[in-house]
Amino acid sequence: MNRRWKKALALLAAFWMLQGTAGADVIPLGMDMTVHGRPLREDGWIEPNREYQDESIHVTLYEEQAWSSGVGRTTVHWAVVEIKDPSQIRSTLSFESYDDMKPAKSEEMVRFVNAVCAINDDYVKISSYKGYVMRQGVFYCDTLDEFEEIKRQDVLIIDDQGDFSTVLKASSAAVQEHLAEMEKQGRKPVNIFTFGPTMIIDGEIQEMKWENSIHSVHIACARAVICQLDHLKYALVAIDGEASENTGMKAADAAKFILAKFPDCKIAYNLDGGGSSKLHIGNKLVNHARGRREIGGMIYFASAASGDEGQE
Repeated sequence: MNRRWKKALALLAAFWMLQGTAGADVIPLGMDMTVHGRPLREDGWIEPNREYQDESIHVTLYEEQAWSSGVGRTTVHWAVVEIKDPSQIRSTLSFESYDDMKPAKSEEMVRFVNAVCAINDDYVKISSYKGYVMRQGVFYCDTLDEFEEIKRQDVLIIDDQGDFSTVLKASSAAVQEHLAEMEKQGRKPVNIFTFGPTMIIDGEIQEMKWENSIHSVHIACARAVICQLDHLKYALVAIDGEASENTGMKAADAAKFILAKFPDCKIAYNLDGGGSSKLHIGNKLVNHARGRREIGGMIYFASAASGDEGQE
């Protein structure tokens, strides 16, 4: 073997060693809800409560004054999140229990799980809840067929590859069929939510009719929306407002705002709004929904950077 080939092979070997080292900087998080994110690093804050980055995650917060669907203007906050491993998009329930119906303060929840950023989920702890519930791979219930057919809700599924899919106006049979198809593709569900509506699919705004939704899509109010922008890239959107004051956004107007910011949005899904709307960056609640309420659960993004011990 001549000297030129030896040098080329040595450079190639060095390249793959570096690639292996970079990969070792991210250690996937365990599935169980009691496994939390790794502690945030002080030097990870590029700008406090606005931009954080380590080897495994990059989060940037934005805000803008926008026209309300009702009266005057409102503020929209959104966080763009990029992660390295699907295990970093996670869910938690208040007191890490489905059976304990007591809600909790979102500020306490994000501190407990070491969230880099977080948003409220559906209204799973409400006593009148109906839907399909899975959190961190654990199935809890399926009461979808208790909805009247015209009032069936959209279901959001986050799989083990970090990708979103949705079942529109879901019945139990439709969700089971969707999950069976996922299994054929080698994908497993990790978190499943029932709220909606699904606002955007593959860059197209969906029809959202007030008469077949129980979630006030036609009212200007505070809203919380989770979006998948690309593989392992997401946006969390919180729109300030108060229904009694006719401020905030209707669902269709919120979808238009999101699509203007992210024309290639794969899925945007409406979560519980009003006083339940919570967007956190680190420990800071950044939005200002009126009538703030304690909540039953959150979707959060966690650090998986090596070198620090996470909570378990």
